[in-house]
Amino acid sequence: MNNMLSNEQIAHDLAIAFVSAKLSKETYISSDISVITAYEDTYSDFLRLLNKIRTVR
Repeated sequence: MNNMLSNEQIAHDLAIAFVSAKLSKETYISSDISVITAYEDTYSDFLRLLNKIRTVR
């Protein structure tokens, strides 16, 4: 049984943490598409980086 997290799951977890921390510093949190876009961009960046440095066994 493989208990390793996938790159996709790690990227998701990191993106949620990163965007949440960024939003917590804002005085006005918008609830529009920009929050989703920020998540998608951050997720893509983390996934691209993970795929470069981490291989799935």
